[in-house]
Amino acid sequence: MTAALVAAALFGAIAAVQASVIRRHGLRSAMMLGVLAGYLLGWVLHLVAIARLPLYLAQVGVGASLVVTALIAAFVMGEPLRREHWVAIATMVVSLGVLSLASGSVGQATFTNRTTIALYVLLVLTGVLGWLAVRWTHPHSGVALGILAGVAYGGSPIATRALVDFSWTLDTLATAASIGLFGALGFVLYSIGLNRTSVTAATAPLVLLQTVIPAAVGVALFHDDVRHGWWPFAATAFGLSLVAGIVLSGAEARLEIVDVDELAATDQPS
Repeated sequence: MTAALVAAALFGAIAAVQASVIRRHGLRSAMMLGVLAGYLLGWVLHLVAIARLPLYLAQVGVGASLVVTALIAAFVMGEPLRREHWVAIATMVVSLGVLSLASGSVGQATFTNRTTIALYVLLVLTGVLGWLAVRWTHPHSGVALGILAGVAYGGSPIATRALVDFSWTLDTLATAASIGLFGALGFVLYSIGLNRTSVTAATAPLVLLQTVIPAAVGVALFHDDVRHGWWPFAATAFGLSLVAGIVLSGAEARLEIVDVDELAATDQPS
């Protein structure tokens, strides 16, 4: 859980500059490489969480990055949060506590030919739809890119479970290879989406899908468990955390005004 929360802090801080970097410097820039390096470090911590926690808890834990982003907007950027944002922060913190208490054993991740093929079909389908969304000139193309980025980011933690019980089999190696492909695809689609629509519109569907998809797969296919008698509490806490995440995506819209050069200047000694 510590790894998930540290990853959340890292992802939350990175989100504070990613939108500005893509708008000011573009996708192909040295500063975007720095953002990518931060995401890779966060992924390593996320891997630790996935190995030790049920997927539903690991994903909600990492989803707490929205809390970090919202707090940066409030205390670094001087943009006070509205009442509903503070309620969402409290809701997410309480929901994480309830999910931690309700979580049971981590299920087994057995990948077969069918599982691996299904992951690559999802990867290719998401990539094709993403390519079409990039070429789509409709005003809602940014939202579509956020949705597809959420699907891609949702596929990555599912594939990451292959590294928990790693073996040098073709199925495991092929599934492990898809982790980076899902992550890279989600990163590109989300970055382009941020350049076409507000942070809110791109982030809300991403948060929803990257949390719901792995959680559902973890329970249905990997048999991630919940403590006996705690299902109603876990389901309620999970649902509330999703609502809180979508509400906090609205707070991220403030980050559209972040100037990365000004942020860097604040780190220099006076």
